[in-house]
Amino acid sequence: MQSRTLQKVDQSQLGALVSDCGLVRWSNSTIVEHSGPDALDLLHRLTTKELLTITEGKSRRTALTSDRGRVIDVFVVAHVEENCLMLISDSDDSERMVSAIDYFTIIEDAELTDLSGSYDRISLVGSRARTVIESVFGIAVPDDTAAIIKFGTGSVTLASDTSRGVGWFDVIGESYALDSAIKMLEKGGVTPIDSETFEYFRIDNAIPGSDREYGEHANPIEAGLLDLIDWDKGCYVGQEVIVRLDAYDKVQRELRVLVSNSPLVEKTGLTVASKPAGVVTSASRLASDDGKYLSLALVRKAFAESSADLEADGIEAVVR
Repeated sequence: MQSRTLQKVDQSQLGALVSDCGLVRWSNSTIVEHSGPDALDLLHRLTTKELLTITEGKSRRTALTSDRGRVIDVFVVAHVEENCLMLISDSDDSERMVSAIDYFTIIEDAELTDLSGSYDRISLVGSRARTVIESVFGIAVPDDTAAIIKFGTGSVTLASDTSRGVGWFDVIGESYALDSAIKMLEKGGVTPIDSETFEYFRIDNAIPGSDREYGEHANPIEAGLLDLIDWDKGCYVGQEVIVRLDAYDKVQRELRVLVSNSPLVEKTGLTVASKPAGVVTSASRLASDDGKYLSLALVRKAFAESSADLEADGIEAVVR
């Protein structure tokens, strides 16, 4: 049997994501324009965050849940112009968001335009991301900023996202304009990040991913999206279920980082002494310098303590 080659994470790219500024280019992402005088009020009534204070020039990330309290989508709401919102989601299925919002649009003066096929997206991640953006584009970008950046003959939209626990700014635009912005940013010192390194970073920082940690298989509490819930706001779709889960301590699983000596496989069940203990939701194929592999999992509460020993298809894993 041929031995498996150990592929280690690129420490220079990882270092940029942690302490400098890394540039992540998304291959597929949902980008939707939501326009009209009732658009913001509608999203406020549908989703988990308070959005009425998202005035022009501001942004905020929120979750759209089903009447069963499961996550349909999570997206940034960027209020870029009067009565014009840009919705930016990690999901590659734009129809999911569009159809869910459209279903609840009855008499509201609001219109959805799916731009996912014509717009591209990058994310600037790291503790120096703000500094780099301000230097390259010559604008101030405080927390929760939404702005249209114009240069030459093109323009891009910038949205600050403070919900992920790391420095994070999304930039979207038509391909030609975004390519120009990327060239400017690369001259400004950003480090391009490959998809596998970004996945390792996301897992290491327990940042939930679309259709992995969250989706219609999970509620936002167990999926690590607790900060996207405003408990004292008015009603939204799925609120009664989510409040009941929290009030009566009915959430059965918690998001955890796992460490193993071999890479795990996504959607593999976890066990403890043959008892079901959860499911692997994301798994990196890259190893750390000491040969360890990282994964994310929804782990049943009884087995979610730090250092708990789990097993996934014969591979031992420890809760970090």
